[in-house]
Amino acid sequence: MISVQILSSALLLGIAGSLHCAGMCGPLILAMPFHTTGGSGGLRHLLVYHTGRILLYASLGVLIGLAGKGIAIAGIQKGLSLTAGFFLIAMAFMMWRFEFLVASIPGFSGYTGAVQRMIGRAMGKKGYMTTLSLGALNGLLPCGLVYGALAGAISTMEAAAGGLFMLLFGAGTLPMLLTVSLLGNKAGNKIRRKLGAVQPVLMIIAGSLLVLRGLHLDLSLFESAVPRAGYECH
Repeated sequence: MISVQILSSALLLGIAGSLHCAGMCGPLILAMPFHTTGGSGGLRHLLVYHTGRILLYASLGVLIGLAGKGIAIAGIQKGLSLTAGFFLIAMAFMMWRFEFLVASIPGFSGYTGAVQRMIGRAMGKKGYMTTLSLGALNGLLPCGLVYGALAGAISTMEAAAGGLFMLLFGAGTLPMLLTVSLLGNKAGNKIRRKLGAVQPVLMIIAGSLLVLRGLHLDLSLFESAVPRAGYECH
């Protein structure tokens, strides 16, 4: 069963990621065609858009969780969780540099361009299914925080747990991105600047939770270390 440490780290990563996403994805969200739809119709499209994005994250979590299960069968569960935790902590100190390093991977620009072209074609269409697909395509765009979250998801070593991890990560990004959508990119960026210092702190906490999990510093460990009162029959 997925631990509280894992669930907490997923949500913290989402909240930290939302501060990053406000700057990176805010302009893209505001450019979406449903922003020209007024009233409740625009709000419905906005929620469908984010549903598509979060479902894409969850689907990636299922796949990466399965990969983690395969690695766990090899008997390196502890190392996997420790590696994921230290990876997130490292990202907290090199967030923007990490984006540059990912973008410099050979062939990665071609992948990014292909996703952007699909988004461009979809934006010329209407309907809720199009809005859902636009959200999913947004989730495929390069993002260091998403890759960090996937590192956490692989440490769950289960398909369902990996999906839940990424679902919570996506939910954590919602408040900030909804703020940008409803109040505009200028208001979102103002909030992001004020809370910018919080992002690396949240990432370090999330990474530390995964490290603690890897070290098995949980209640069951302490309980097993404390002798139980009473007599034993021999």
